[in-house]
Amino acid sequence: NRFNPVQFKGSERSQQFRGMSLLRLAEFICERRGIRVRGESRMEIARLALHTTSDFPAILANVANKTLRAAYEAAPQTFRQIVRVTFHPDFKGVTRVQLGDAPSLVKVNEKGEFTRGSIGDGKESYALATYGRILGVTRQVIVNDDLDALTRLPMLFGRAAADLESDLVWAQITGNPTMGDTVALFHADHKNLASSGATISDTTLDAARVAMRKQTGLNGRTMNLTPKFVLVPVVKETVARKYFATEIRPGKADDVNPFAGTMDVIPEPRLDAASTDYWYVAADPGQVDIIELAYLQDQQGVYLETRQGFDVDGMELKARLDVAAKVIDHRGLYANPGK
Repeated sequence: NRFNPVQFKGSERSQQFRGMSLLRLAEFICERRGIRVRGESRMEIARLALHTTSDFPAILANVANKTLRAAYEAAPQTFRQIVRVTFHPDFKGVTRVQLGDAPSLVKVNEKGEFTRGSIGDGKESYALATYGRILGVTRQVIVNDDLDALTRLPMLFGRAAADLESDLVWAQITGNPTMGDTVALFHADHKNLASSGATISDTTLDAARVAMRKQTGLNGRTMNLTPKFVLVPVVKETVARKYFATEIRPGKADDVNPFAGTMDVIPEPRLDAASTDYWYVAADPGQVDIIELAYLQDQQGVYLETRQGFDVDGMELKARLDVAAKVIDHRGLYANPGK
């Protein structure tokens, strides 16, 4: 409550602990558990609270976990609109099979037989990885009533976990990885790379839209994908937003902006770090899988574990994130090198 009175309002019964220092709370809990602390030094009270059967370590872990999760959930993540979240039961390699179109129906003549068709397939593979760090809550933290060590550091780790997810997802675009067909994500063979770089305009957007609509599935059938998002480095955000917001009331048809309001702009600073020129178009994920963000089953997002300290004289908090990101289908993305 002292750290964040808005987030931790507490119940009516908890108001008796409002404003209580960490050491005073440790002393109170020890006494409730029948642990004699009268006459003990401040360091000894902290040691008893951390290394006995009191509820003090659980309270500290609960506060740290709440601040960790709150920071993780509040961190800005611009990629959420273009990913599909999934879960895996273990760390074994995952193969995502891309099924082709159903075979075309053919006319069956009178007394004729139905013929069999086939479905093509492709695949992309990846595996979950574990990321984490350990925080220590020492006796000194309790004695010094250092709330920053207990709350601010877990908050920073929560933000770091969310940033890691963003790094993994956007690296799938900026890194132009090799796909399962041994061709780079953005490549002329995939028909999703502009032949020359240019700024956002009717001409370049039309080329992106045409290319995406004309993409074909594994069986050669036209997919007719709809461009939904424009992904830009932040230095191009203002230009992009003005372009898609401008709806001119023209005197002649040539003055119409045909793209006004048709796509959502997603600015991302990680695109700037890779190139301030490149910009991208993404389809509606409801039409085609673009990027898959995977977590371990029942472990979405960052997770906190605690144990009595061994390497530190106190309690250890371990923040862990089991996650992976993988682009699944090149057809839902288009790149322009810009200028």
